[in-house]
Amino acid sequence: MKIRAKLLSVHVALAATAATLLTGCMGGGGTSNSSQVTIRAILPPNSGDINSAQNSALKSITQEYQSKHSNVSVNWLPNPTSSINTANATLVSQASGGNAPDIVFEQYNPLLSGSIPKGILQDLRPWLNKPNPYITGNKKWIDSFQSSTVPYMTSPDGAMRILLGSNVETAFFYNKAAFAKAQISGAPTSWAEMMQDLGKLKSAGYTPLLYATGGPCNPSWYERLADTQFLHDSLSKFMVDKSVVTTGKDVSSGIAKGVISMHNPAYAQVWKMLYALRPYISNSGGSYDACSTPNAVSPPLSPQPLLVQGKVAMIWGGSWFIPQLNSAGFKGKYGLFAEPPVTKATSPYSAGVSTKGVIGGPNGAGQWSITSQKADHSMTKKKTDAVMDFMAWLFTPQHIGAEVKAWGQGGSYIPTVKGAPIPDVTGLSSLVPATAVPTVVDIALDDVLSTNTTNTGIRLVSQLMAGGISFSDFSNKWEQLLQSGAQAFDKQNH
Repeated sequence: MKIRAKLLSVHVALAATAATLLTGCMGGGGTSNSSQVTIRAILPPNSGDINSAQNSALKSITQEYQSKHSNVSVNWLPNPTSSINTANATLVSQASGGNAPDIVFEQYNPLLSGSIPKGILQDLRPWLNKPNPYITGNKKWIDSFQSSTVPYMTSPDGAMRILLGSNVETAFFYNKAAFAKAQISGAPTSWAEMMQDLGKLKSAGYTPLLYATGGPCNPSWYERLADTQFLHDSLSKFMVDKSVVTTGKDVSSGIAKGVISMHNPAYAQVWKMLYALRPYISNSGGSYDACSTPNAVSPPLSPQPLLVQGKVAMIWGGSWFIPQLNSAGFKGKYGLFAEPPVTKATSPYSAGVSTKGVIGGPNGAGQWSITSQKADHSMTKKKTDAVMDFMAWLFTPQHIGAEVKAWGQGGSYIPTVKGAPIPDVTGLSSLVPATAVPTVVDIALDDVLSTNTTNTGIRLVSQLMAGGISFSDFSNKWEQLLQSGAQAFDKQNH
């Protein structure tokens, strides 16, 4: 989900081979010509090769396209990286030599935050503002996407460099037996009420919550949640790019103006609220990451087994947990709820806005970007037309629906294309925002400023939650991190 975090797709281990499949060219007519076009496409990290179960629909749909087009071939290649951050670092390196792939898996946050240099990915508006030839009656391809998705496809400069195929959402998952023993009747309706429930669980003899700090997921999710709450009323003071998610320019501006600063009581509350969780969390957080696969055998491990085994009462995870917990024999034994709103009962600095959808959104699977000729010297106009025709084929309601279902192991992602079937999975719909998502404030833990800022920030959060550093020391070091991160961003971006 970097969600961002990163919200990331969590799937099976990488395989070693790739399959060659045939696709076609822009125009939708299915005609071929004598010139063959070969396209290199990279699958998402941790998704295996094209023959893996989760890529089965993509393979089948591509093969169907092959039967209608014969002049374009696509090599679907497994992704050798383990995360979007690593994948993007590889992409930038390849682009510097002009040998980047033609189609790359991407996520909206790196694009909107400006962490991928301009010129690597193409602006897709020339195609999105024309009809999708595979959707009947479609006047503009862009109109086939849910209206809430379009802002996430739009960069601050107005360009559209990504096609977003599905939503992924996050939630707290709880053991129903633990809640019953602690005499908790249902999901909390506010952050303050959740804190009370954590106290009840502790009194009932449970380790109330595993806050996983072994990877970027829980830390970056929390930062988005709390930043959006506590800085919502200050957006006008530092927003420069006016995007749906804050960019490096916005964050650098906020730090320079002292809004994003531990000296600002509203911003300091972000970390004070997290620190208040310490009495209720497991000390094993450094060994776990919510974005690890359930069958991971080396740290960071998945927290799901601890919930299933009753060793912790609650974990913070993503919608992909639903089919995974069900397949582990835990169906019906767990409940879930979206991140509860932070009200004035927790802090007078809270804006009281609903943050459902802030951590997640169109950040699941089926997210594709197209490289430019500068990054990929083979990417001619003809080749781009071929790629975009294949993308148009993938993004019809029936095709993206089938792909999302396969990618989500039966139903943890929600398609972003109008008319696509939504998986009928218990609890999934409760995580989807009913109203527009507020401006998402993303600062240090999602590569907004720099990868070094993110990595150092995650280490500091891990130390804070493990009791290895006092809040006073954390506050001082976090302020230094913000200042150095802003300086590094400003230097790199002139």
